[in-house]
Amino acid sequence: MSLSITVLGSSGMFATVERAASGYLLDINGARIWMDAGAGTWRKLLEYVDYPHLDGILLTHRHPDHTTDVFQAFHARAYWVDEPLPSIPLWAPQETVDSVESYVEGTEGCFDLHPIAEGQAIEVAGARLSFVRMAHPPVTLGVRIEEGDNVAAYSADTGPNADFRALASGADLFICEATLQDSDDQWAGHLSASQAAALACGVGAGRLLLTHLPPRRDLALSLAQAKETDAECDVQLAEDGLRVEVGA
Repeated sequence: MSLSITVLGSSGMFATVERAASGYLLDINGARIWMDAGAGTWRKLLEYVDYPHLDGILLTHRHPDHTTDVFQAFHARAYWVDEPLPSIPLWAPQETVDSVESYVEGTEGCFDLHPIAEGQAIEVAGARLSFVRMAHPPVTLGVRIEEGDNVAAYSADTGPNADFRALASGADLFICEATLQDSDDQWAGHLSASQAAALACGVGAGRLLLTHLPPRRDLALSLAQAKETDAECDVQLAEDGLRVEVGA
C-alpha cells in the first residue's frame, strides 16, 4: 500500500521558466493520476509516465492555469497512436466537464467524463478521494486522499472561508495554495503563505507544502512568513519535480 505525490507545477496563474502552472502526479498503489493540468505540466508528466499508461485525470476547477494541458493529453491519446487507446476517467466539477467538452469535439471518446461535486467521494486503486468545496470562483473542489492510514490533502485554489477541517484534518501532507504575501491586499479567493500555515496548524497537518506560488516574487519571503506564523510547522515551498512519499 503506497501513496506518493510528485509536483509537476507549482506556479500561480501562469507558467514561468522555473515553474509550470498547477499540476501533480498521484501514484496510488501503482495507479497514475494527473491532478490538475496547468500549462507546462504535460511536459513534466512525461518525465514520469508515458501517456498511454496514464490511469486518470482529476481537475479541481475550470480556470486555465489548472486545465489547459489536458488538451495535450487529448491530442496525444486520440491522434498520435497506431490504434485507439481505451478512454481513461476524467473527474471534474460539472462546469469544468462542460468547458472541456465545449473546447474541442471528441473528448468523450478519449476521456470517460465523470462530474464530481462537494461531499462526494470516489475510490481509486483502493484509496478514497473525497471533495470539499473551496472558497474560489468558479466551483472549485479541494481533494482529500486517504490510502490506509496515509492522508494527503490539496486545497486547489481557495480563500480562507472554506471547511479546511473536512479537507485536511490530521493530514500527513497538506498541499496548500499560498498566492499572496502579507503586504498584498487580501483576496477572498486566495490565501497568503501565513494564512496557509495558520490553517495547517489549526487542522493538525503534519507537513505543509506551499504551492500556487506567486510568479516573479521573492518566494523566500513567502516561506519566512509561513514559518513566522507557526515556528513549529514543517513547511517548505513546492518545487517542480519534488516527490513526497505520504506517511513515510
